[in-house]
Amino acid sequence: MYLTRKLKLGQTDQLDALARRAGHLWSTVAKWHWRFVDRQGYWLSKGQAQKMYCKGFDGLHSQSAQAVADSFYDSLQSWRKKRKSGDYEGLRPPYKQKRYFKVQWKSSAIRLRDDGVLRLSNGRGHGPVLIDWPSDKEPKRVEIGWDGDQYELRAQYKVEEDEEPKGTKTAGIDIGEIHLAAVYTGRESWTVNGRELRSLRRQQNRTKARLGSKIDRKERGSRRWKRLARAKDRQLSKIRGRIKDLLHEQSTRLVKTLHERRVGTVVVGDLTGIRERIDYGSKTNQRLHQWAYGEFVRMIEYKARLHGMTVKRVGEAYTSQECPSCGNRQKPHGREYICGCGFEGHRDLVGAANIRRRYVAQQKYLGQNGSKDSSLRVAGEGPNRSVMASPTGVRYKPHMRCNPATAGKTSTEPKGSRRQGCRPVG
Repeated sequence: MYLTRKLKLGQTDQLDALARRAGHLWSTVAKWHWRFVDRQGYWLSKGQAQKMYCKGFDGLHSQSAQAVADSFYDSLQSWRKKRKSGDYEGLRPPYKQKRYFKVQWKSSAIRLRDDGVLRLSNGRGHGPVLIDWPSDKEPKRVEIGWDGDQYELRAQYKVEEDEEPKGTKTAGIDIGEIHLAAVYTGRESWTVNGRELRSLRRQQNRTKARLGSKIDRKERGSRRWKRLARAKDRQLSKIRGRIKDLLHEQSTRLVKTLHERRVGTVVVGDLTGIRERIDYGSKTNQRLHQWAYGEFVRMIEYKARLHGMTVKRVGEAYTSQECPSCGNRQKPHGREYICGCGFEGHRDLVGAANIRRRYVAQQKYLGQNGSKDSSLRVAGEGPNRSVMASPTGVRYKPHMRCNPATAGKTSTEPKGSRRQGCRPVG
């Protein structure tokens, strides 16, 4: 498995020169590709472009020059694929000239010296890029690009997965918006607060609207228009970085918590196509389309595998509407799920419990687990009334308050009482 590590490099003359060389090469490849299309009537292939314009390109390593051409043709392929599917909204081919462009190095141009300095070769006659590398693992691929404020190094390096997990439990995870994740392990349950992520999304939308309206009032291409466009890109880039950092923080702590609770199998609800299947109205649809569930699930998957856990996906249709105790299906009212059989529970935790139950049932059906799984019983279940334990809210930020008086208590109070036990875990 490969992981990516990022380092901030600031801005130097050497990095500016490299970015300009890469931008010049991109512009050359793009210009001549479309010139061949207009004048010769055929598409210049990637191999031809690399032979004609990348071979012997001054100021870049040979593989770095080839990577620039690869990037152009990857963009071209993406454009052709979208055009073929009929998605023409905002569709533009990669034709624009670039003054600066990212620089990439492959393994043959990368060397980690004994003194802990990462050496990135730039070809014969040009000084290499030297970076203090805070790791003893040599990266296999390195990229340096502009993040809006300064140059950023992104290095991919290989890590070995832990093949022997410490736990044997199965945990179901329901991904949501208000609660970023609801987790049920059979005996324990908790939620990960997603309100900070929603707040960042709202800030992102307000920034787009505020600066977008200012840009629309200016003449396109004017000095003021360009200044506002740069400000918009810079501010949105910062917000996107904060969102990604938050997702990394939450997913890391979630996986760590699962590992500490001896979970060996993580079952995540599959939300593929949810944006196309459901129409909730304009406002809710906007939040849904900004929902970063795909990225969050990918983070959970690779981090869980690093801890030796097995990650599975199951369909989550109607999981929040099905009673884990009797199997009846009905829509929940608000955040609570109340069934006629007497079962009560948090709707997101009901979804997590059903996701877990579906996977366990599949394994039994396939004959992979012949013994009866007693952990399917809902925590707090009794002969007359079943109540799922209130989520022990995993609240990683100080401002996300919980009631210490009810911390860690399992709810058995009647409907309408306060049941929000918020004992922090992890």
